[in-house]
Amino acid sequence: MTKLIIVSASRKIKAQPAGPIPALQRFEGAFIEQIRKYYQSLRDVDVLILSPAYGLIAADDEIPYKEPLIGPWNRLVLSEGDFVRLREPSLRTLRSWIDEKAYDEIYVNLGRELQRIIQGFELTLPKKTKVTYAQGSGMGPKMAHMRDWIKPNLTGD
Repeated sequence: MTKLIIVSASRKIKAQPAGPIPALQRFEGAFIEQIRKYYQSLRDVDVLILSPAYGLIAADDEIPYKEPLIGPWNRLVLSEGDFVRLREPSLRTLRSWIDEKAYDEIYVNLGRELQRIIQGFELTLPKKTKVTYAQGSGMGPKMAHMRDWIKPNLTGD
């Protein structure tokens, strides 16, 4: 079974090194840290990160430092221009991954505003593909839900 996690980037970003490093190492938010904790042990699971600065990128894609967005991440509001700039390339990237890997399950952990960018992607999935959205009100319950989804997908479990 092949699976995919789509997770939000975070406002917390490592400034050093300024040159390109893998996206999973660049971002420092709680959801990213949780994925990073298990990343090397994930079995047949790909990770894509949705960032307002970079769009939808693979966890291993190397990205340079960019200034983080100002303000609380949980109240992110994209301008119409940002939405338009991000939507089509992000959907193309996602479609490419889905077509190449034929995922059995996709786990989505995105805030409301970032979720708009890929909204409707599930309408084009094969019927066999299960889509699970992070559950819970607030960060703690969503962290627990994501951890519970990740754990059965670890090597040796």
